[in-house]
Amino acid sequence: MNTKTNKQAANQQASTTTEVSDKPVQPAKIILASGVATLLSPGSTTTVGYEVGHEPEQTELLIRLTGSSGGGLCSKEWFGLAQVIDLLNEQQPDKAFTSGLFKVIWNFKGSSNNAGFLAAVLRHLELTKAAPEVRFGHLITGKHTEWFDGLKAKLTEVSAAS
Repeated sequence: MNTKTNKQAANQQASTTTEVSDKPVQPAKIILASGVATLLSPGSTTTVGYEVGHEPEQTELLIRLTGSSGGGLCSKEWFGLAQVIDLLNEQQPDKAFTSGLFKVIWNFKGSSNNAGFLAAVLRHLELTKAAPEVRFGHLITGKHTEWFDGLKAKLTEVSAAS
């Protein structure tokens, strides 16, 4: 029979430490929408998750990638959704653009998958569509402003109910 003596148990308890992080505590986000989008490669079944939300007491809408079912790396930090909408607003409806447009969101750093994963999310949300003449090209659908305004209205409702 292998039992610990009271002295051994006390020593083990005394040596247990709590890890303290120097990283600032991030406030919990209130999630307004979340989902899973299929990646854009033809025939792909790999998905990427996303969340749209905001910090309590804040009105800035945020979005983040939450991970890939295929194990592809992505940056999971929150960033301003307005920046994405601004980039879409700069596009012409009949001129194709690539996922590279979104690299600026991560200051051209982080995972190389970020821009493509975000493009898959925007396609899933029907804010962009495939550009028929450009492989992996995108066209805006024109729905992004209405979608963004709808989320802002939902945010206002949530804030008023609090």
